[in-house]
Amino acid sequence: MNSRSGTLWFVSSGQTRKKPFQDALIKSGMNLHLFEDGRSAFARFGSDMPDLLLVSEQLDDMNVVEFCQRLRLTAGTRSVPVIVLTSGEDTQFERDLLNNGADVCFCQNTDPLLLVFRICTLLRRYEDDMPASEGVRFRPPAVTVITTPGSVAWSWRGGKAESQDSTSPLIFESLTSHGYLLSLIDDPARFDDIGTSVSQQHPDCVIIDMDSPQFDGLEMARNLLFAREINGQCTRVLGMVTPDRMTIENVVAAFSAGVDDLVGADIETDLLMARIGSLVRRKILQDEMRREEAHVESARARMALADALRRVNADLAAANRKLIEAQAKLVQSAKMASLGELAAGIAHEFNNPLAFVLAHESTVQKGIATALQAVKTSDFDGAELALTKSKERLSASLVGLSRMRDLVASLRRFSRLEEGEFARVDVPESLKIVLTLLAPKFGQEIKVFCHLNAPAELVCQAALVNQVIMNILSNSADAIAEKRINNKEINNIENYDEINIFSSLEEATEGREGEDYVIRITDTGPGVPENLRERIFEPFFTTKPVGSGTGLGLATAYGVIKAHGGSISVTGGEQGKGACFVVRVPYRSAEEKGCYDET
Repeated sequence: MNSRSGTLWFVSSGQTRKKPFQDALIKSGMNLHLFEDGRSAFARFGSDMPDLLLVSEQLDDMNVVEFCQRLRLTAGTRSVPVIVLTSGEDTQFERDLLNNGADVCFCQNTDPLLLVFRICTLLRRYEDDMPASEGVRFRPPAVTVITTPGSVAWSWRGGKAESQDSTSPLIFESLTSHGYLLSLIDDPARFDDIGTSVSQQHPDCVIIDMDSPQFDGLEMARNLLFAREINGQCTRVLGMVTPDRMTIENVVAAFSAGVDDLVGADIETDLLMARIGSLVRRKILQDEMRREEAHVESARARMALADALRRVNADLAAANRKLIEAQAKLVQSAKMASLGELAAGIAHEFNNPLAFVLAHESTVQKGIATALQAVKTSDFDGAELALTKSKERLSASLVGLSRMRDLVASLRRFSRLEEGEFARVDVPESLKIVLTLLAPKFGQEIKVFCHLNAPAELVCQAALVNQVIMNILSNSADAIAEKRINNKEINNIENYDEINIFSSLEEATEGREGEDYVIRITDTGPGVPENLRERIFEPFFTTKPVGSGTGLGLATAYGVIKAHGGSISVTGGEQGKGACFVVRVPYRSAEEKGCYDET
């Protein structure tokens, strides 16, 4: 028998308490607590809860029916099974008790060993799993009757002595009239697979004819018990036998086989319905308790999942912030690497006007000294001539200083860190700065032509032009220089190479709506081999000799373009010569982005 010991409260007045029952319960391993009246038991419910209540029919402070009713009113005590000890076999009294919340009525004159078995059946373990369809909405309780024509359950007449012939058992009709969903298993061909049949029907109670000549009722009960344990069902089992077989030995055998209650065939209809109702009520109540526990556990699991999700989202947000910071640093690093490559050319651009200014400084000083001497000798014509020459030298020096000032301003604007912010950018002006910085790299062998047909202003990150376009132009210049070295065209300015920059507004691609701001850069260099066109945007991939490139330029450009929701690609140039880089970003006006002028 699959049962367990537990805590049992015995509520009984002193004069009605039966010592044999106490001894039998303690001997069976029960943790027994004694209460003198119902009030003291209810007071204890506030701090403790029993596994089962054993109550005498006579209490000093309240009626036992009232006790059962009060017990079922509270959710906390509703699931506690109750056995009422009665002084005799009063059918009407037993029916009232069962209908008002008692689970079992047990006669005090019966062997205490049977009480232990009844307690074990009420405390029998059942798995927590239930069919998914249960608990969704209300349904009438379901009962399955296993019997055969002519056997005890089939011939049951509701306690009446006379026998009637019928095509269906009377018990079937009685259960139907009491609102139960009925199913009848009377085909011997289905008996071998009875566990599967009952599991598929999911009844709340199964009534087994224990005296059918066509099957063994005890073996049937054992099969159902095994099926309940395997399938995780809480179906209750009621056995019916002939009155002469209601002996202690048969009752113990039935309870041991898995039967939850055993009745004789002479039981009256109302009492049988009350016994079945008690079993069904207990089963449905425990289903609801487990369902509520499952809901609580599900809610806890959802809360834990939500908490874990919040933590994961926080971690992802932190990782995303770090990634954005790393990307900004990578852009800045690549930009500084580009500036490093241009340092020699920029230094040359500084040295020329600086040398020019320094050379003219001594000439201006001599001219001023000559003018002062001429004034002292009243040679005003000579003084005017000397001052005029000094003015011309100063004007020439100012041109050089202005060139140096423009270079410094371009460097400051190019190297700023606010690359990740969207702002209103003047594309032609930004291109002018980039071309100014790259002028030493282009030299006289490379000519750059701009064909800008798109609007001058674009809402984007400054890195779109300062970084992306500069990296593409710098790579084009390097490729052209390598080609000229291979073709021995160094310093051949008569046969120059070209870089063309085109801008236009085109219809958006890749399923986007609106227009794309498109910048195409073509060159007359050697081009990009088709097998490398996908790899050139990978970080640290470069075709330049060791020490000549970092492999970050185009990778950084790719990241900036993706941050704009755009695309970058490379194909062959016109007539298959050179390379053509195409940059596409969604075109947004300043009003759409809510941006201000770039500062």
